[in-house]
Amino acid sequence: MEGFFKVCFILDHLNKVPENVNLWLVYLLSYLNKKLTLKEVAILVYSLDYLYSKIPPNGLRDNELSELERKLEYIVDYVNSFYKPNEGLYRFSINEKPLEETRYALFSINLIEDIIQDAIYYHNADLKPINRIYDKLGGVEKILKIANLLPKTS
Repeated sequence: MEGFFKVCFILDHLNKVPENVNLWLVYLLSYLNKKLTLKEVAILVYSLDYLYSKIPPNGLRDNELSELERKLEYIVDYVNSFYKPNEGLYRFSINEKPLEETRYALFSINLIEDIIQDAIYYHNADLKPINRIYDKLGGVEKILKIANLLPKTS
């Protein structure tokens, strides 16, 4: 998946679109059949956001849209499965820093919510609309408290 991400990153910065972007999207979604770290999810979601943004309105076939809808909901549930309410953080591994993993989770949820809203508007996706930023986030209040305790960077 790292190589796939690098190609998407380069194409994105060159403002290029791969041929058969829909096929790329479906292929990328197949990575969700594996157990991913929160960092890997963030990488996947970045690539998903890039590819999805290159598909024109109503450019998804019914089966592609259904797969996208299922996988978007899956990603949210998967990421939120690592939320630890007693800590207010996301944790996948004891080897990673909890704040880093929480950043990966926030990044992923934020992009997924954007994709959901776009998919509803441009592709008539059968997804629940987002009512507020981080609507899909577990424990947003506790995470915000922790975020406000972090040292300010300039």
